[in-house]
Amino acid sequence: MPVQYQSRTLAKVVDARIDLMEADRDSETEILEDCPFCRSLDCDILFALGFTLIVICLLILIVGFWLKGVISYEDKIAECDYQFDSTVPKGHFNFPIVPTKPPPTSSSNHILTSFPDEIYSTALAEAEATPGLPQNVQCIYTFIARQGQRVKLEFEQFQLAGTADNCEIEYIDIYSELGDATSNLLEAALGGRYCGGVAPKIRISLKNVLILVFHSRVGAKRTEELLLKGRYSFISDQKYVAGVAMPHISICSYLIEYTSRKGKGVIFSPTYPGTYPSNIQCTYKIIGNSDQRIKLYFKDFDVYFGGEHCPYDVLTIYDGPDNSSPIIKKVCGLQQKLEVFSTSNSLLIEFNTTDPQRNDPRGYLIEYEFASRFVNVPNLIQHAVGVSHIRGTECDVRVQSNDESLHYIYSPNYPMMYPTNISCTYILDGLQGDQNLEKVVLTFEQLAVFSDGSGNNNALTTNSDPNNVNEVDCPSAFVGIAFKIPTIRQVLSSNDGASYDKTVCERPNPSSDLMGPYQSKSSRMVLTFESSDQPKNDGNNHLGYGFKAKVQFMTDFGVPGEAFGDSNKCLFRFKDQKGTFNSPRFPGNYPLDTTCTYLIEGNIGDQVIIYFEAFELFEEASKDICNDYVELYNILVDQNGNETAKLQEKFCWAMSPGPSMTQFGSHKMRVVFNSDLKGTANGFKAFYEIRKQFEEEIPSNQHKETRHCGERITSSLDKFSGTFHSPNFGVKYSKDTFCDWEIVVREGYQINLQPTTIEVEGVYGEDRVSCSTAVIKIVPNVEDPTSTVHVCGMFASKVKPILSKSNKMRISFYTSPEKVNGLKGFLYSWTEVKIIEKESECMGEHQYLCTYSKMCIAKALRCDSHHNCGHNDESDETHCHIKELATDTTTVVFAGIISGMILLFILAFFCFLFKKKIEKRHRHHKDPKALTTNGSRRRQPNKPRIPYRQQQPVGRIIVNNKDLDLTRYDHGEGGLISSPLTSRFVNHDATGVIPPSLAGSLGRPKPSINNHNNIIFMGSRRNETTFDV
Repeated sequence: MPVQYQSRTLAKVVDARIDLMEADRDSETEILEDCPFCRSLDCDILFALGFTLIVICLLILIVGFWLKGVISYEDKIAECDYQFDSTVPKGHFNFPIVPTKPPPTSSSNHILTSFPDEIYSTALAEAEATPGLPQNVQCIYTFIARQGQRVKLEFEQFQLAGTADNCEIEYIDIYSELGDATSNLLEAALGGRYCGGVAPKIRISLKNVLILVFHSRVGAKRTEELLLKGRYSFISDQKYVAGVAMPHISICSYLIEYTSRKGKGVIFSPTYPGTYPSNIQCTYKIIGNSDQRIKLYFKDFDVYFGGEHCPYDVLTIYDGPDNSSPIIKKVCGLQQKLEVFSTSNSLLIEFNTTDPQRNDPRGYLIEYEFASRFVNVPNLIQHAVGVSHIRGTECDVRVQSNDESLHYIYSPNYPMMYPTNISCTYILDGLQGDQNLEKVVLTFEQLAVFSDGSGNNNALTTNSDPNNVNEVDCPSAFVGIAFKIPTIRQVLSSNDGASYDKTVCERPNPSSDLMGPYQSKSSRMVLTFESSDQPKNDGNNHLGYGFKAKVQFMTDFGVPGEAFGDSNKCLFRFKDQKGTFNSPRFPGNYPLDTTCTYLIEGNIGDQVIIYFEAFELFEEASKDICNDYVELYNILVDQNGNETAKLQEKFCWAMSPGPSMTQFGSHKMRVVFNSDLKGTANGFKAFYEIRKQFEEEIPSNQHKETRHCGERITSSLDKFSGTFHSPNFGVKYSKDTFCDWEIVVREGYQINLQPTTIEVEGVYGEDRVSCSTAVIKIVPNVEDPTSTVHVCGMFASKVKPILSKSNKMRISFYTSPEKVNGLKGFLYSWTEVKIIEKESECMGEHQYLCTYSKMCIAKALRCDSHHNCGHNDESDETHCHIKELATDTTTVVFAGIISGMILLFILAFFCFLFKKKIEKRHRHHKDPKALTTNGSRRRQPNKPRIPYRQQQPVGRIIVNNKDLDLTRYDHGEGGLISSPLTSRFVNHDATGVIPPSLAGSLGRPKPSINNHNNIIFMGSRRNETTFDV
């Protein structure tokens, strides 16, 4: 009998809950009541009182330890404070010096009026014998010099804890701007804080007092040896007094005036060579005699560099007595061998510092000199317009153009002997702007510059080798010319050892090429004049010494070629076999309102080819507007030598031109570029080649040329249309291709040219056409070459048919001589047509009237698979009944054979599959597993449909529950296993036992529980598995 589960009812749950509540009530009655005093106390109050008592005890301990540390700290401070005075002018110092005995006086500081070596050694030995510094140490060393002296410190060894960016546990503070030893250090300016291994640089006090404060909280945690040793000395402050003090301005402001006993002097920064103070201002006003100039020489200069414009620490030099005078220069950073000259007899120097992050700059040492031997500036420039002296230099000159102006420059003291050991630079600047670009032309009118030794009239050349223009043959006195851009940059960056494009000296003959002219390659030219220690003369004092040169500024269009005509006109001639030309100032924008002419001249029997590398003109509002343009003219020369210019093509902003060639019989080409006043762009760059002329204008069968392709095509009574194509059509055209075709039809007829295929590199659009490397040129009116249509691109559908003006049409195909991509090319068809006004004019038996275009074509052209009626008219190919050709029958037969073969293959494949299926059935009937032991077939019982959602178990499972406590399972009688486990083997049978009716119907034994308390599930006999639980 199957075991059933026992269910938990609601009544049982309620009873269990009531029993639990009664048990809780009984336990509460057993709790004893506390005393009344305990009930009166609040636990929170007790906790607060206890916590407060603990905090008070901790504070008392902390304060006690702190007071102990402070007392100890004060003792340590009293033991290591020292004072050094001027009784010993120099000596050593060491941190810390901790004596082993109490100080002999009641004073807290040791006043060392004498610090001999034995005392220093003893103190040092005692310090080194000390096992270690206390946890908190502060030592103050005070250095006091006499009045009129300053304190100088030099650090020899320096190693403290920490790093330069993190000075927290050990460091020294330097106070170098104190006026009294008793100054409050908390309010004094800190000169710097240092730690780590980077020692302070030399420090010099601003007055006579300097204090060092050593702080350390390292104690026993020190991992590296403490090193802090140096030297001190007391020095005079007289060298810092540059002149008469002006204390109302600042502590370091002085007036320096020329005296007969003092023509030279030195200016030091306030604490040179020590680090200069922060937030200080120094002023030096230098005044000389009326005929003198002042020279400043920066022998040493180290001021904090905060940027190109010196926004932090800066030394400013004014060319005059006050700061309202023009500024010569602002200086910061590192400077060496810098020279500054005043224009007149006065200078003002201002030095201002801030408080930036800096690395101990030392300041400056500047030498000054008063002299009347310096070059007189008014005599040098001679009050010429556009010629000015470069402020701050002795004799440097700048010449600036005033729109193609003419100027003269001179050597110092010209025509008298020039000064010795002098170097003057002349910077010649032409106009350079959106509308102006000039070049410099230099010509010497007088030149006499001699090196050491006697003059030599025969020494007329300095650079005999034209390929080595940088060679200098005049070692001690010369005039160097730099007219190339790289050379100019080198000369202006440094005159020491600079090379020049041309160097001249001695006294050349007036007709010598050394006298010029020299032309600059840009808008600037630089001239340098150098004299020797002992200049010699050649005895021709009446001719003068030095040089006089003419400087002429001429408009520079930046065009390579031979300029002719006026200097301000853009006219250039080209005669070389190959070359380039460009718009003015290319690749920069061309100027407005400019016209340039380029004349390319070959010999008789030559042709000129040009092609453009770049082409960009100002873009107008419409492609029909053409204010900036490039025109190509053929120059025709008659027998009398008279020239006639015939316009060939005109290119505007919307058309980038392709390769072009002069007309047959013309050996000259004129290119004209014009710009208006409205806008500008980069312009163009073009190449040209002068070649031998083709033998014929249009190639014929009699004179075939490999370098010239094309043909003359003529219509006839039986030829009304045709095609022509580019070389190697369908494969790839090549570079340097020049083809010409001419189509001629009967008088009274015209030519309709229709594109069939176009694959030519370039862009062909409605707004812009760019065919720079390959172009198809179609001339519908042979009498007007300007009617040329340029075609390129990849889509023939974008190109409209073209109708000729007369019975002739010319077509050309040109590719660049340099490089092309090489596409398939083009295929064009042509048709002889007649434009009629009345339909009656096209009513002949052999004529056909196009429906829309009203063109009259030959009737034989109807239904020939080509559109011959022009643009948007396909009437000649509509309603056509094309007869089946013989080739169509062949095609049908061939297609039938192929289809039959495919059908046979499919039939054979299905036969193969049917055969395989028959063989499989035959093998199934012979399966030995389906037979009994005597060879007869066993009849399989019919299996009823199993009403379960999952597959029945395929094995037998025996669960041994001998040792299990079956009373723990409240799932039914007999202690059967839970429903979820049994459901893995018997689908949804809560008892885990197959129903008897189903077991009997399947011909299986009924399950039972044997004496060993085993639960058995019977499955298939072929698979039985036993599991012991």
